[in-house]
Amino acid sequence: MATILPRPGPLRTGIRALVEAKRLAGAGDPRGALGALEAAYADGCRYKKEWLTGDRDLATLGPLPGFADFVVRANARYEEAAAAARPRLTFVMPDTPPDAFGYPLLMVLHGNNSNAKETAPYWSHAADTGWVVAIPQSSEIGASPESYTWNDRERAARELDLHFERLKGATQIDTSRIVLAGFSMGGLHALALALAKRFTARGVVSIAAWLPRIDELRRLVEGGAGKMLRVYVIVGALDPSRDGARALVDLLAAHKIRARLDERAGLEHEYPDDMETTLPAALAFATA
Repeated sequence: MATILPRPGPLRTGIRALVEAKRLAGAGDPRGALGALEAAYADGCRYKKEWLTGDRDLATLGPLPGFADFVVRANARYEEAAAAARPRLTFVMPDTPPDAFGYPLLMVLHGNNSNAKETAPYWSHAADTGWVVAIPQSSEIGASPESYTWNDRERAARELDLHFERLKGATQIDTSRIVLAGFSMGGLHALALALAKRFTARGVVSIAAWLPRIDELRRLVEGGAGKMLRVYVIVGALDPSRDGARALVDLLAAHKIRARLDERAGLEHEYPDDMETTLPAALAFATA
């Protein structure tokens, strides 16, 4: 399976500490592993009990004095934050009025261990060309403070439904020009939800979608899903999911689904630097 190391930044402090703890435990240093987790906890991070006790890579931490206490503290903090979390929506409106059919809508799912605030700058400039840009923030919390994930797809779909109804009540949306987009895990969910028609969209724009395997998407496509969908896939040549992205576009093309692969040399698991020009091209393809 492909491995994606968490990107730098405070929103990934908790998950990077977990990765480091696994590395140290595997290297025979369980005390160092627990120290890495304690340092993250001191920075405000939180961990579900299952992430700590159910991971075989951390099994050597079990006998350590202090580990059981750490699990209790980290899990209690996680549960408290999870209980307080609510679905949030950031959206940007165009300055111009809608046409006779309403505004086109770009709905964007952030990546795991991220949030709407970090994600918005990559996409919000689409409002300058007449799009309503909506960026839901998951209510499923991550390990770091202010970080969120999309691990539960049905939960993500319910939250998208909620936000879409609110948007329709707040402004005029052209339902024939809806693009579902996302980065990393958000990109995978955008693809799967649109292909399964769990969220109705004209097109999908995925960036660095988490695609270590495409078995699930293959079943959807081979079952006849997404015939009218248009899919724009952006991936770095150095992204561990590059082969999955290539295979997905080949699969879509083989089933007469319009898809385009935009592979970037030298790019890892990141956004391309030229989103100001990439996004208009992707939206034009996704809605043509």
